[in-house]
Amino acid sequence: MSSLTLLQIVPSLAGSGLARATLDTVQAVVAAGGTAIVASPGGAMVPDLLRLRATHLELPPWSGPLRARLRLPPLLASSLRNADIDLILSRSPRAAWVAGALARRLKTKWIAALHQPFVATGMMERLAERRQLRADALVAMSAYVANDMRGREPDPAERLEAIPPGINLDRFDPALVRADRVIRLAADLRVPDGAHVVLYPGRFDKDRGHRLLIEAIRRLGHADVFCLLLGSVGGPTPFEKEVEKLIADAGLLGRVQIGPYVDDMPAAYMLADVVVSTGGKLQGFSRPMVEAQAMGRPVVAVDGGAAAEALLPGTTGWLATPGDAASLAEALNAALSLSPEARGDLARTAREHVRTHYSLAETNRRLLDLFGRVSA
Repeated sequence: MSSLTLLQIVPSLAGSGLARATLDTVQAVVAAGGTAIVASPGGAMVPDLLRLRATHLELPPWSGPLRARLRLPPLLASSLRNADIDLILSRSPRAAWVAGALARRLKTKWIAALHQPFVATGMMERLAERRQLRADALVAMSAYVANDMRGREPDPAERLEAIPPGINLDRFDPALVRADRVIRLAADLRVPDGAHVVLYPGRFDKDRGHRLLIEAIRRLGHADVFCLLLGSVGGPTPFEKEVEKLIADAGLLGRVQIGPYVDDMPAAYMLADVVVSTGGKLQGFSRPMVEAQAMGRPVVAVDGGAAAEALLPGTTGWLATPGDAASLAEALNAALSLSPEARGDLARTAREHVRTHYSLAETNRRLLDLFGRVSA
């Protein structure tokens, strides 16, 4: 792999699981002696990318005019003509459209990373999703996404491999999180003393189960439960304003609170008594479910998507019925009612589960092996 030059095309380097997977792949390629290039519209994680000794190519926003997006492949081909690109990896349907056109111009191969199942409803979005099927290889972020692909398109099955993102257990280790980090973060986020914390990390660009969770907290009816919705990135989005109104209408002011995107997620998980994922069948992978278990925290997920496969139901977490706030409240209550002894047993089992199934070293090994086979 020492001679490999990998170009990743991604929709954003804002603080998301997709961006983290991009940086993890960069780190693996560079550590193996290769060269990593990322083309994206930018985001908060660009400085982290540059610290890994990768090159960043600035792209216009994906939401920009169609004319500008149509010009991307020839412009990128011109700027990369002397870069000797060996392989292109796309990380979204729209990125796959650019990757396929660019691969033809550079006469190289490309891989489509499938971060979620096929969910598009509009014609253009469906065309972008199907463009991924033209890739030389497909890598699914979970068994759930891989099975969705096999059910829809059996022909690409031989080009499809499920390789879930890995977790850096040297970072997500409760033994390495000092108490002062947790205390400082609790003060910054205004977490009430003595509260049982329900943590929900998720962006506020659209409803990812926020409504369901707010209703579940209302049904739970515990005055000592504090629900923290992390993921605000500055100026409130229209949906974030809607969530604020939902909290007020449910009479949960002071018990459900919106918080910012947090860099120190290991400390955030240490604050939590339970971590929640409500993406359901639209979710292709749940990094918070894996990271929280690595930190020894109980987890609750809505059944039906990739979050469900990330936990051991009844052992490291609980599954709620999709769309059922009462079921979600019941699962939260089960997690919050654990005795100290049961929480200790769960923590040990959860960390071993993550170590066995979501090791970053194993993920990187499998990705590098795939890159070598496809680019050969």
